[in-house]
Amino acid sequence: MNTNSLQLLLDRAEITDTVLRFARAFDIKDWDLLRTCLTDEIETDYSDFRGEPPGNLKADEYVTSRSSTLQDVKTQHLSTNHLITIDGDEAICISNAVIYRSLIDRDERYDTYGYYTHTLQKTTEGWKISKIKQTVYWNVGNPLVHGKNRKNTP
Repeated sequence: MNTNSLQLLLDRAEITDTVLRFARAFDIKDWDLLRTCLTDEIETDYSDFRGEPPGNLKADEYVTSRSSTLQDVKTQHLSTNHLITIDGDEAICISNAVIYRSLIDRDERYDTYGYYTHTLQKTTEGWKISKIKQTVYWNVGNPLVHGKNRKNTP
């Protein structure tokens, strides 16, 4: 195996680990861990899920928003079938996703099935997510379980 092949395998492993840490951070509500997965500014596209247009924001704002809307929601993010393309210091990871959500102390669920497209940048601290696009195939359950939906309800 030549050096380039070995580096490609190491990069692919680190990219996969970054995407998995990103997902895991939501489930264990480790917002510091979530922040370590992101570049300082990120582009997000959750238009399939929330109907919001894509936008750019500071990573700290993203983390604060997620910690606020998910504070009383238990989640389990599953991330599988990682397809990774690396071009220099940029990579794209497309992965299937299932997000299970349940309100704490209530028997209500809202689950999302789809995939993520994460764009990552190689930094001096390793691979970090610079773009997040969530594509939803379908949702099942009560949409008011998600904190963002409850905040938009009169």
